[in-house]
Amino acid sequence: MTSPAEAAAQSGPVPARALVLAARPLRAEFPLEETSRFADDAWWLTPAWLRADRKSLKLDFSTLPPPFVTTAKSLFYALLTQDTPPGELPLTIPSIRTYFSCVRLFLTWVHDRGRTLAQVSGEDLDAYHHELVAQRLSLTSTYRYRRAVRMLWAYRSRIPDALATDPLRRPAWQAWARANPRRFGENLTERIPEQVMGPLLTWALRWVDDFAEDILAARDERAALDTRLPVGPDAVSALAVLLDGYRRRRQPLPALPAGRLRRMRQPAPCLSHLARLLGHDRDRLERLAAERLIAEAARDVGMDSDCPLTHRVQGQLDGRPWLAAISYYDVPRYERLLQGACWIVIAYLSGMRDSEAKHLQRGCLSVQRDPGDRVYRHRLHSLAFKGEDAHGAQATWIVTAPVARAVAVLERFQPADQSYLFAPPLTSRSYRQRRSPFGVLDSNATNTDITDLIRWINDYCTAHQRADGIPPERGRAPHLTTRRFRRTLAWFIARRPGGTIAGALQYRRQGIQMFEGYAGTSDSGFRDEVEAEDALARGQFLAEMGAGSDRPALAGPAGAEAEGRLAEFARHTVFDGQVVTDEARLRRIVARHDPHVYPGTFVTCVYNPDRALCRAPADPGHQPVLSDCQPLACRNTALNPANHQALSSHLTQLEDALDDGARLAPYVRHRLQEQHRATAAFLARHDPEAAE
Repeated sequence: MTSPAEAAAQSGPVPARALVLAARPLRAEFPLEETSRFADDAWWLTPAWLRADRKSLKLDFSTLPPPFVTTAKSLFYALLTQDTPPGELPLTIPSIRTYFSCVRLFLTWVHDRGRTLAQVSGEDLDAYHHELVAQRLSLTSTYRYRRAVRMLWAYRSRIPDALATDPLRRPAWQAWARANPRRFGENLTERIPEQVMGPLLTWALRWVDDFAEDILAARDERAALDTRLPVGPDAVSALAVLLDGYRRRRQPLPALPAGRLRRMRQPAPCLSHLARLLGHDRDRLERLAAERLIAEAARDVGMDSDCPLTHRVQGQLDGRPWLAAISYYDVPRYERLLQGACWIVIAYLSGMRDSEAKHLQRGCLSVQRDPGDRVYRHRLHSLAFKGEDAHGAQATWIVTAPVARAVAVLERFQPADQSYLFAPPLTSRSYRQRRSPFGVLDSNATNTDITDLIRWINDYCTAHQRADGIPPERGRAPHLTTRRFRRTLAWFIARRPGGTIAGALQYRRQGIQMFEGYAGTSDSGFRDEVEAEDALARGQFLAEMGAGSDRPALAGPAGAEAEGRLAEFARHTVFDGQVVTDEARLRRIVARHDPHVYPGTFVTCVYNPDRALCRAPADPGHQPVLSDCQPLACRNTALNPANHQALSSHLTQLEDALDDGARLAPYVRHRLQEQHRATAAFLARHDPEAAE
């Protein structure tokens, strides 16, 4: 059967009525015959983006120089129909939209010089490349712009006007590539600093655990007010009764919030809210009698600073309510902030990508219980798209209790007929204006919510004189993107700080749980990311050890071998007494000259697979399994002073337990005695002070 692209190639130019998405799977609500055609000035790509967290995507060819429109259409038709020449890889729908901007920039540059693509010389390509590099873009962006230019040569058999020279053969392009090697598989996303991530996660957990009940209650009260039936047929009489109630309670009248006063110099009663309380339309209160009644009541009881709801705030912060009251007009913002806080807790504490978190649906959490009906494992189910087809693949994450609580909040947050947990809130503008065909918030909306949450936290801390706000990053308020959270979690797990974050989360436990259960058909790659971060952290530690001329020697069965490996590693990482600090360079050094020395709490492993007791002979592996380490018996063991101190402390704990041995069962006491004898003998054999 002939594909649309092959048919077009056989018949010459692409027919004007050719459907550009004919080779792509489409969403059910978009019939193929209603999608974009080759002759259209704009091609809408949204029907072919099957993910729920999609944006409105189109290729607008009217923004291109007119002489290049047909060439650009032919190129992107080939990309959309996946008619790729040898050596070129098919692109996803979002990537095609990204490359459209890159191609447009180059075609505009060529047009401004009065040339066709065939007339572009090698010197022209060099000049464009120099201008591109001068913009100081990220490495990834520069490579993307370079690839966009090369497409106009690689797809030369599919387009009417093409480059005559392969850009990658130009000396300037080759020299830049040699100086800036692309590190495939290396995560170049910037991590979030610990001083930012710590308080942000703490506040996100507060929103989920302490503030969510108040926000959901306020949301329900606001919804009830918006749908309230009229109180009696006469709005003015009903208003008089309402105002008498304010007088009896000595309660100030609701007033316009500061942001709605506009040009008014003094507070004014909020007629809209008073009408809302009566279930009547605001226009029915704008009569002379109504205004007189409101003015008289305002003189008696005064006016509030806002339109507070009747819900009494229950959430506590330092033993006091976190807010005095919640205003009717603050509910939409608090809903967005709560949803952003839930995203931080779920995505950061699970390692999910943004697209994976956005496809969470009602009922996505399952639990496993022990015979005592206690939950010991939480499983989170969603779709993964990395390395999968456009439809995604089912995947499962093992998560901790805070993630389960955030999911429970979102299930209450969304109406019963909404399956996606990260659908826009009912009160949001995106829900009212973009409900269809968009299913959930895109990454840009979540980035905005996170930024707004940070702004709220800092404003709240300033108003209440708190010291736990979010500190600046590079001298300004942090601007965090969804991509940075997964990268940051991998970094923290690899370093495993000795303390805890947010008062409860232990990174070591988090890493174990997540590695235990990333199931499904999709490989998240998160284990690889953590292992890469762990290798970098190990390289930094070993380089510093090798640079220390006055450091104590390593003891233990493999102490001498460890010394030799560290000395060899130092030859590559230490120059003029200074340790390599550039992360990219250190990653390359570790990859090429890894000494396979693994520092641990009780021992330092000098890994030799042929004598490792932590692995079966049939599965030697490329690194040790420290959780199965047998330090007292393995010949790969070396001891640094910190290891010796940890073993000595453990020996003291064993002695304390044996001093109370009368309360121990005979078997337990026997095992502790054996462990005490083995540990004491091991320390005696490898005591660095005795060796001196």
